[in-house]
Amino acid sequence: MDKTELKKANGDVYFEAQWLPLDGYILVNWIGIQTLETVVMGGNQILAMLREKPTRGLLNSNRELIGPWEVAVPYMAFKWGPAASALGLRYFAHVLSPGIFGQRSFDSFQKQLKEPLLNVRAFENQTQAEQWLLRQLT
Repeated sequence: MDKTELKKANGDVYFEAQWLPLDGYILVNWIGIQTLETVVMGGNQILAMLREKPTRGLLNSNRELIGPWEVAVPYMAFKWGPAASALGLRYFAHVLSPGIFGQRSFDSFQKQLKEPLLNVRAFENQTQAEQWLLRQLT
């Protein structure tokens, strides 16, 4: 269960990802304030993990995210989503951030994403997201 961390120039961790082989999905946690650069770097890390060990499931948690990530919505919807789908990702369980700005960013992403093979669902808590994702993967 290797964990990957990405850090900002000041040393703060803004992204964590790990492959959960027993459950068969990638678990991602976004931390703090995100920029276009941090979202692209984190998104590219997820794509690299999908290339290395293809999986159909991703649990994407924003529970520690602060503020909006609206600036990265076009990248996520038009570049990352199709690339992840092409690598075999089918189920994207998203845990909403506690703040309204992160939730609005996710709503915008979900509206703009036109990838028919990627099933994206939002959840209030990680337990619900994980239960849904595991049902999809069995």
